[in-house]
Formats: sequence, structure tokens, C-alpha cells
Amino acid sequence: MLDEATMAAHRLAASLRGIDADTAESAHAVLLALESKPDQETLMSCAATLETIEQRLPPGTLAALVRVRLARLQELVNALLDDNLPPPAA
Repeated sequence: MLDEATMAAHRLAASLRGIDADTAESAHAVLLALESKPDQETLMSCAATLETIEQRLPPGTLAALVRVRLARLQELVNALLDDNLPPPAA
């Protein structure tokens, strides 16, 4: 699943380059974090960064297409977070 998230982050960063360079840099930072075998804290930071990216996207058709990629990456990061949570105490 981490490989899929890394690929999704790469695609998101590439898609954002045409919309906003700063937002694309944020997506690239998420990509780098995912490539480094992230821990729980790093994944939470990635989720927060993705939320910020979502808020900064402008309206329009191109941004709507990017939102699809963003939503998929958010799903993957959330799934990775769920997988990294410690089991509940008995």
C-alpha cells in the first residue's frame, strides 16, 4: 500500500505543477515523506499537508481532476495510518 501511496503522491505533485508551484512543492514534500518509510507522526503530518492542499485548490475543471487524485492519496494515507495504530489495550 505504501508503494501505491508513493505513486499517487508522485502523480498529485505532477498534476499540481500546472496549477500552483507552492502547492506542488507541498505535494512533493508528501512524496518524499512517503518514500522514507514513514512512521505514525510523519503520516499524520502528510495527512495535514494533504488537507491544506485541498483547501488551497482553486475552483475549476483542472482542479476538480486534481481533487480526484488528492482524494485517493488521502484515502491511502488514512489507511496507512490505520495500519500503523497500535492495537487497543485489553
